[in-house]
Formats: sequence, structure tokens, C-alpha cells
Amino acid sequence: MPTTARVLPNSQTLLDKRQVQVRRLRVVPPPHVARPAPFLKWVGGKGKLLPLLRPLMPQGKFRYAEPFLGGGAVFFDLRAEDRLEHALLCDVGRDLVGACRVVRDELPALLARLQAHETHYLSENEENRALYFYAVRNRHPADFAMDDVERAARMLFLNRTCFNGLWRENRSGRFNAPHGRYANPGIVQADKLQAAHVALQGVDIRQADFRALPELVQDQRVEFVYLDPPYHPLSTTSSFNAYSGGQFSGKAQAELADVCRRLDRMGVRFLLSNSDCGFVRDLYAGFDVGTIRAARSINCKADSRGDVDEVVVRNYVN
Repeated sequence: MPTTARVLPNSQTLLDKRQVQVRRLRVVPPPHVARPAPFLKWVGGKGKLLPLLRPLMPQGKFRYAEPFLGGGAVFFDLRAEDRLEHALLCDVGRDLVGACRVVRDELPALLARLQAHETHYLSENEENRALYFYAVRNRHPADFAMDDVERAARMLFLNRTCFNGLWRENRSGRFNAPHGRYANPGIVQADKLQAAHVALQGVDIRQADFRALPELVQDQRVEFVYLDPPYHPLSTTSSFNAYSGGQFSGKAQAELADVCRRLDRMGVRFLLSNSDCGFVRDLYAGFDVGTIRAARSINCKADSRGDVDEVVVRNYVN
């Protein structure tokens, strides 16, 4: 006899139940600290490319900035290697910046909220898990009052339970990835969050557009900048490059190249990653332009995935 899904009354009842669970929980961060690593899965994350990027970095310690934070793989790697005297992390995404600040400043409260999500979600069957996911997804901060911790917990829960772990927003800035249907997703991941919490101490985290970078770099005496913008598409369908609900256009790519030239005139070293195409190479003519081989893994067709060339642009040599 088929199993009948337990009917959940409505989205608000689901979330009210979770709020009761939050008030009853007290989650203590783990005593040990792992190597810091991204706590969000992000399109274009550089975790797998770190062995290729490390030799391109300047030597020694430096004051650092990263204007397209995403998952922050490069920052966390530099932090783990004790390479940073100071760090400025920026992104235009309100939810991403808010989540990083909450991990830095309010970790115990965040762990409690994530534990409530996990306890409720994993106790349900597949159908009711989907109902819960869409209830959380539909409860958007623009429509419902929520504090910074709840907003951060919402982002992490959706990122860890959505299809392919893809944080995707539409043109209105609303998350729209579907439910992922994983058997046992790790929603809390306390060890990873504790490591990120330690790594983010003393770090300046800002919601800022890349065009503000030269002034921020000057104010904070930054010496080295890593830039990982949304990549310029190789074709009209080859790339996902959403930028806070919009698109990172060719005009924006040209403006970014102008920002890099300003950094160069200021004596600030920079390393930039982008897709390998004539348009990008022309934008950075005169700088050191090299290539690395990277795995392409976000295409929906498995036979369209594989290794592709990416350019790495520098205004210095080691």
C-alpha cells in the first residue's frame, strides 16, 4: 500500500513551527577549528583551481581585497596560509554579504536556526521536504520582516537543499533554483562554519559594487586584489553570469578593465580570472595574460562538461 505524504497545513504554519524549535535549541560551536573553506557552494568557485592560482600570487604577506566574493575560496586559502595582513571582502549581493557578516559576528544564533531547519527538514518525507523548501524559498526578505540571522539561515538552507547547490536569482533579485531532493544534505555543517567564523575575524565585509574598488583600496592601503567577475560568455547559451539579479554585460566588463588600469596606476597589484576569448584579451592588452585549464561543471548536459581554458591577467611578475 503506497505511503501517503503527511499534509502540512500551509507555509506559515511550517515556518512558525520552526521558530518554536529555534527558541528551544542551543547549539554550541565545536571546540576545534578546521582549515577554513567556503561555506556556500557558488557558481564559478575557485576551490579546484587553487593549486594553479597559488603560484601566480605575490610572495609574502599583503593587504588584500576581493570585490567579487562569491564563495570566497581564494580568501579562505590565503587566510589558512597566514598570508593576509588585512582583508577587504566585497560583493553586490545583499544576502551573501549579510551571511558572511552573520558567520563572523553571530555564529551561535545562526547554528541554532540552521539546526531547526535541519531537524524539521530531515524528519519529513520527500514530498513534505519539497513543501518546506518552497515555503522557505517563497518567504522572501522583501516581503517578510526577518533579522540578519534568519536571513542568513534562509540563504544557507536554500543553498544546501536546492538543485545542484546553485544560488540563482532572477532579474528581480529573488532566488529561484528548484528543490534538490538529496537524501541527507548537510544543512548545519558546524565545523565548516566555525572555521569560517575564525577566518573572518577582523575582516572588513562590505556590500559594494566593483566600481567603488579604487577608493576602497586607497582608503585601506590594499596591496593586492584578486578579481573573479562573472565570466564573459563564449556564446549566447554557454555561461551563467547572473550578477545580483541582472547580467554582467560587455559594458561592465569594459568598466572592470578600466578599474584594473586605475589599480595599476595606483601601484596596486591585481590578478583577474575570466573566460578565454578575444574580447577579454583585447580588454587587458598590455598586461600579462596567461591561461589555466579549468573544469567546466555547471552545464546541464553531462556530455557538454569538460576542461576549458581561462585567462589569468596580472600587472606584475613574481
